[in-house]
Amino acid sequence: MMAENRTQTAIVFALGLLLSLTLSAEAAPRAFPGAVGFGAFATGWTGGEVIPVTTLADAGAGSLRACVEKGEMPRICVFQVSGTITLDSPLYFRSNLYVAGQTAPGLGIQIRLGKSRATAVIIKNASDVVVRYLKVRPGPSQQPSSSVDAVTLENASRVYLDHLSLMFATDENFSIHVSGERSSDITVANSISAWGLDHANHPKGRHSKGALICSGNGSTFECGRVSLWRNLFAHNRDRNPDIYGNDSGPVEVVNSIFYNPISQFGEFRNYYGNAVIIYAGNVALTGPNTVRRRPAAVEAIMASDQYSLEVQVDDVLAIDRGRCDRNRPFRQVDADPGAEIVEGVTGTLSVPRIRASEVFDLVLEGVGDRLPSDRHRDPLDRQLVDTVRNCTGRVINSPSEVGGWPDLQPEERVADSDGDGFPDAWEEATAGLDASQPNDPWQIATGTDQTHIELWLAELAGDRELDD
Repeated sequence: MMAENRTQTAIVFALGLLLSLTLSAEAAPRAFPGAVGFGAFATGWTGGEVIPVTTLADAGAGSLRACVEKGEMPRICVFQVSGTITLDSPLYFRSNLYVAGQTAPGLGIQIRLGKSRATAVIIKNASDVVVRYLKVRPGPSQQPSSSVDAVTLENASRVYLDHLSLMFATDENFSIHVSGERSSDITVANSISAWGLDHANHPKGRHSKGALICSGNGSTFECGRVSLWRNLFAHNRDRNPDIYGNDSGPVEVVNSIFYNPISQFGEFRNYYGNAVIIYAGNVALTGPNTVRRRPAAVEAIMASDQYSLEVQVDDVLAIDRGRCDRNRPFRQVDADPGAEIVEGVTGTLSVPRIRASEVFDLVLEGVGDRLPSDRHRDPLDRQLVDTVRNCTGRVINSPSEVGGWPDLQPEERVADSDGDGFPDAWEEATAGLDASQPNDPWQIATGTDQTHIELWLAELAGDRELDD
């Protein structure tokens, strides 16, 4: 009886702990209204300095670099310019940072390589980082390099990447890596990973890659609790995405589109531990470059017989459209012996979900660096979306094959007479603000429970709370 009571007590305690953790998560502030997934609580930047980016120069006063690499003090980078930033070295995004690309005027901010031979944006040994509404398109380095991603996360936690356009990398368009102990609690949402360069200047030759999730150095690291939500992968040879899960928590791939790989869609492996990968509500579409012996939408690969591999698959559309002249389903899953394929999602997702049949139009409408009223969406992203709609396009070797980098004409933002980061017109229309006097951005706005800076950023992005 005592043993039974101890068991019951343990169960009650565990349930109580789970409930308290759930309630505390629900009560915790989110990065912005509508933030979802495991990275939704990246809020270390709140209460910090609002730093204007006033130049497209690679470095120096007023540059993006001066803001993102400013120690680990809480801060928000707001843009008073638009156009292209050309890098001579990587941008290291440090902890407690919100890069608010939605504040840029015109067609926004595009980042590409100049003299640099490495990844454009690196979030390394950092936490509480939010990056929104940017175009990161490095292109090939001037000399061959094996390490040019658009964005790399390494030993990073509580990170939210949202509405990014990631293209023209010669390794992966984005990757999550561990060289220390852990990368976790990450959301990549509403973003494009496309036109990874195939035969450019990677030492291995053909190397067009969409994304690599949870790669690592050694075998004793943690990587998990990653949400990939409402993204578009297009015209990448493979790694769409490639996921190496382990015991640190699930990796979710939800409500995304995967179009025109050459050889692989999703490749899921258990190199480093017992992996749980959730693949739900997605759309996989062949294209002009997809090999005739079509790959499955999901390949579950037993990389190690020491660990388990569980892939939960639910509501997937895998369609061979040809040149938009047919509509044939193809294999959803190709699994090695020993891999466990579960039909349906057994737990609670960290993101809201719609049916796969609704994903195509919803994702293409808003993906990438696109603000409300179609602002920021540039000709290159429009061209990409058109290829997906029209069953056209191809994997490329050089940016020139799709017209190169758009010429985003520099455009200064509207007047900010008092230099507090807020445009005069917005201050004049907002109760409690004065366009002639610097205002505290962290003051609670009249009639709300939010600060002026958070309201302004949310208004620009069209943020709203989503139904779970």
